Amino acid sequence: MDFRAVLNTIGDPEFEFIKDLVYKQAGIFLAPHKKIMVQSRLNARLRTLNIASYEDYVLKLKKDPKFASEEMQELINRITTNKTDFFRENHHFDFLKNTYFPECEEQSKTLGNKSLRIWCSAASTGEEPYSIAITVYEYFANKPGWNLKIYASDIDTQVLNTAQDGFYKADRLEPVSEAMKQKHFNKHIKADQVYYEAKPHLKNLIEFKQINLLHHPFPFKEKLDLIFCRNVVIYFDKQTQKVLFSQFEELLKPLGFLVLGHSETMFGISDRFKFLGHTVYQKKN
Repeated sequence: MDFRAVLNTIGDPEFEFIKDLVYKQAGIFLAPHKKIMVQSRLNARLRTLNIASYEDYVLKLKKDPKFASEEMQELINRITTNKTDFFRENHHFDFLKNTYFPECEEQSKTLGNKSLRIWCSAASTGEEPYSIAITVYEYFANKPGWNLKIYASDIDTQVLNTAQDGFYKADRLEPVSEAMKQKHFNKHIKADQVYYEAKPHLKNLIEFKQINLLHHPFPFKEKLDLIFCRNVVIYFDKQTQKVLFSQFEELLKPLGFLVLGHSETMFGISDRFKFLGHTVYQKKN
């Protein structure tokens, strides 16, 4: 039988199994009301695999270790949410150019350090790391001697490939001014559609890599100055958040910064950071 046209309904036992598996592997908590979302996102996957039902899918995950190992990344890719925009929560980019970068520049005059390492820990399809790269480039382009690097990571391999390509439909760049588009992107027209591709000077600032935020220690050989982890920890429970914030604190340089999303907080979870406002935190001495 060809199951590609079949729409499947996920039962409670199968949802519970997938929910526990995703939590164990990615730290993402799926509340009961997410059941229909999981079903809609995985139906296409079952059709691709020619698997008749969620019962059969879960049974194969349980009984076939090779399948389970290979399927886990596909499962995570479909479950994760990848809502992102260029210069989303723009006050954070204002903080970089108006407060943080000037402070780095002043400190470099006394300490002689002209190195800056930023980690965008939930890069999704790349809009956030390229927004950071534009902000970095705009500030430091005419300031010689700086060693600048942005690390951009995600658990989802599919969105990470899109980010690395740096190729976007025109509507994705609506928050970017025309002057900035011309400066930082090459314009392409394919089949009457307008696309923009990040220019090499942006791509060269960013190093992309897959990282699961549950897998410690993180694969960095040096301490970081600033971490963006926006709109991620809302999907984690408090214990997972507590462990993650502890790992971030360990990875950051003394007085390093951590930027969270607008609906996220460290209140009652970690006391290792000082709150500066607008979900910007600084590591305590």
